[in-house]
Amino acid sequence: MAPRNVVLIGFMGAGKTEVGRALAGLLGFEAFDTDEMVAAEAGRAVPEVFATEGESGFRAREAEAVARASAGTGRVIACGGGAVLQLRNYAALREAGPIVYLRASPATLRARLGEGEGRPLLEGGRSFDRLLAARAPAYESAADHVVDTDEMSPEDAARRIVEMLG
Repeated sequence: MAPRNVVLIGFMGAGKTEVGRALAGLLGFEAFDTDEMVAAEAGRAVPEVFATEGESGFRAREAEAVARASAGTGRVIACGGGAVLQLRNYAALREAGPIVYLRASPATLRARLGEGEGRPLLEGGRSFDRLLAARAPAYESAADHVVDTDEMSPEDAARRIVEMLG
């Protein structure tokens, strides 16, 4: 039996958006991406939201997107990297369905992110290592399941999630 929804969490570059789309296709669910929802609602890209509203403005918009995405059923919800760190988001996501942590090694994440262009939290000399170290324990504790995406295509990761959810 398919779950009500499936929630994907993980660090930027872990593959949440692409795996989410592939998983939604396999399950016959609708794909929701909270960063895309924020951008659509704001009428501008996420880096522009950060630039004009700051991280607090972005997080407020993100909380609204999480609440909207979590309110339905038959959804794969790909969350921004920091979404699960806010208690109100975590509570909504926990209620929405099983949480799957897409984990990737620092080397894989660095390769996927390049110079961090378009990633506001990696710009301005912010430390990739510090941010990952701060977030990884939260991802681990929030997750019902973990999928290592280092050597997997989005489709392979989606199939692995389907297997895990039984």
